[in-house]
Amino acid sequence: MPSPCVMTLGFFDGVHLGHLALLKRLKELSSDLGAPSLALTFDVRPAFRSQLLLTSLEERIALLKAAGVDKVIVQPFTEEFAALSPEDFLKEVVRGKFNAKLVLAGYDCRFGKDRAGDIEALKALAPKLGFLCEEEPPFLLEGQIVSSTLCRELLKEGKLTELAAALGRPWALTGEIRPGKGLGHKLGYPTANLALNGLLAPPKGVYSAKYELNGQRGRALMYLGSRPTFEKCGEEMAEIYLLDFSEDVYGEKLKVAPEKLLGPEKRYESAEELKEAIASFVEQAKA
Repeated sequence: MPSPCVMTLGFFDGVHLGHLALLKRLKELSSDLGAPSLALTFDVRPAFRSQLLLTSLEERIALLKAAGVDKVIVQPFTEEFAALSPEDFLKEVVRGKFNAKLVLAGYDCRFGKDRAGDIEALKALAPKLGFLCEEEPPFLLEGQIVSSTLCRELLKEGKLTELAAALGRPWALTGEIRPGKGLGHKLGYPTANLALNGLLAPPKGVYSAKYELNGQRGRALMYLGSRPTFEKCGEEMAEIYLLDFSEDVYGEKLKVAPEKLLGPEKRYESAEELKEAIASFVEQAKA
């Protein structure tokens, strides 16, 4: 049997303030019980939920580790795993596989087949299976429970300031810069292109933004949409014009945080009209 651990579990989409409060308590319990902390998360969302996420798996793992978790385990959400009853999940995975000494779970936790297990089931089964458990209460921000659902709604509505408050940091899109069709370059505004890759995004349009690239930070203009001026059914993606950076950065990792919507997505009648609009947006983004 593996060494004992202090464990929590969940999908942790966004790793928001509610998650961070739970992870802070996890560290305290880890110290009190003299066992390393472990967060169990999952590679994909169960089919009964939306597949559009606030954070990629890579970013989710990084945020969990940054919060001080000693070990992050990604559990593949296979059909076999999904078929485990709540008791079998606790017996085989929590106790058998990870030897949890204590499980810290959120007030709204769900586990086991058909999400049949909840916090009350955990409290009832823990003594039978030989581990302790503790419930983490909801985290309130101005009287509202902070949850991944709330954060996703704020992002969809473009409420970036409120979202940053709920996350404890600005929401950002992070990814590898990929080659585009060179349309921005032809207009005099070369862009770094990021695919959304199944991530939720704010409403389409042009945003002032901040970026991080190779240790450098600066201001940017971010366009989110499908380029209706040039394509009828283009792929939705993010195109970022870095205001003070002009090197070839294909393949590099870029992080961009939109701040303010400067204008909605629209189709321009000509490339020249679009170029004039971009020039205006750039001036606004510099402010």
